[in-house]
Amino acid sequence: MTLNLWPAATLTPIAMTAALPIVPDPEALPSAPRGMSDNDHRLMERIRDGGDDVQAAMVELVERFQNELVGFFYHLCWDQLVAEELVQDVFVNVFRSRARYQPTAKVRTFLYRIAHNLWIDHIRRRKHHLSLDAEMGERSLRLMDVLRAPGDGDPENANRDATVRTRIQDAVDALPEGQREVFVLANNHGMKYQEIGEVLGIPEGTVKSRMHNAVRCLRDDLQDLLES
Repeated sequence: MTLNLWPAATLTPIAMTAALPIVPDPEALPSAPRGMSDNDHRLMERIRDGGDDVQAAMVELVERFQNELVGFFYHLCWDQLVAEELVQDVFVNVFRSRARYQPTAKVRTFLYRIAHNLWIDHIRRRKHHLSLDAEMGERSLRLMDVLRAPGDGDPENANRDATVRTRIQDAVDALPEGQREVFVLANNHGMKYQEIGEVLGIPEGTVKSRMHNAVRCLRDDLQDLLES
């Protein structure tokens, strides 16, 4: 069976949600945007059980979760095309393993667990195929295009904003991988520590420790911006 994963609707531009607050207060993180949803589980059961509407069910699943998953990958790799390719891999994995689905966790958690595993595989592949040209390439331009926020037209302010965004990006990139993924899930996707632990397969206490260390590192690295 040929599965067309991407619905006709276009992806929400990452530019609308990509900017990171400099350093969040871990105690003031937003609540998760999605709770336990019976509709999500029923949708996954339709996919698992097959039938004539399995492709329609897959398209509906993609429409519900594709944008936030693209955002998750984008904030880890800062490459729109790579993020979209990885998200498609997530849904391919869901379809291939649909017969084994059991509603033991939120569907959102189930999808992010797959996304996490794909990201780890992606990192391993990159370590073996790292190209300096590819690493530099259009990365800086793409980063600025995506992170650009509406300004007041003052060139001096625009230059400062660009510098601040680049500093934040570099500081997040410099975090150890485990801390960076926890930070992105909490800060950009509003996940609670318990759900992050379920996604990453680590204890909640480890999530708290990684988040604490990530925030401390970011505050140290961006102290001059916080004081300016």
